[in-house]
Amino acid sequence: MRNTHFLNWLTLIVAMLLVGMILYSSPSFAQRDTSGKIDTCRMVVCQKEKSNRVMASISVFDDEDLAAMTLAFRFGNGKTPIRCDSVSFRGTRTEDFAMKTQFVDTVLQTVLIGLISDMSGSKPPLEKGNGEVARMYFTFPKNQKFQDFFLDTTWIKPFNVLKFVTPNVKGIYPAFENSKALIRGGIPITSSSEKKSEVQLKEGKEAEAEKAPAPEGTEKK
Repeated sequence: MRNTHFLNWLTLIVAMLLVGMILYSSPSFAQRDTSGKIDTCRMVVCQKEKSNRVMASISVFDDEDLAAMTLAFRFGNGKTPIRCDSVSFRGTRTEDFAMKTQFVDTVLQTVLIGLISDMSGSKPPLEKGNGEVARMYFTFPKNQKFQDFFLDTTWIKPFNVLKFVTPNVKGIYPAFENSKALIRGGIPITSSSEKKSEVQLKEGKEAEAEKAPAPEGTEKK
């Protein structure tokens, strides 16, 4: 049993290193695509009311064939009471990929997905198109509220970011769209304008308090 666990970890480490070596094809991490339409990774959350389960669908638009992808995501701030239970590729565009790996960091609350279409020279790359490539499943405590948050892309050590690679090893840093990736924990997100109004209101009250006349019988020191 222990040997099986060790071999699973060893396989995962080797696989992720291999993905990193293939995907580290450019020294720049700025999002860009130098040809055609902008390749895009989209995330959409499905969360039923009063349910403590969440499914996040990850889809990809690519106008070039893709040989590999790294998908690096963050869920929460490291203290958010939510966990990622699993990642699935069944029924997606990457179901037949030769290598599909996922590593969930429960401390940093990140998910790193590594995908390579072919390892033997017998499988085709991901063709141009648009559609789902993976699903992530989350759960959280039923009776514990937390701050609503958007699932987001992130950087994961040593050099894993959201990135696509073509069969001729050209790196593409896609756009990321997560406007529909909100996970609701029961405490709404305070907008920047609301925060600004709260600060201004507080400052106004403090200023009024300073200008208010001192009560009778008190002396200024």
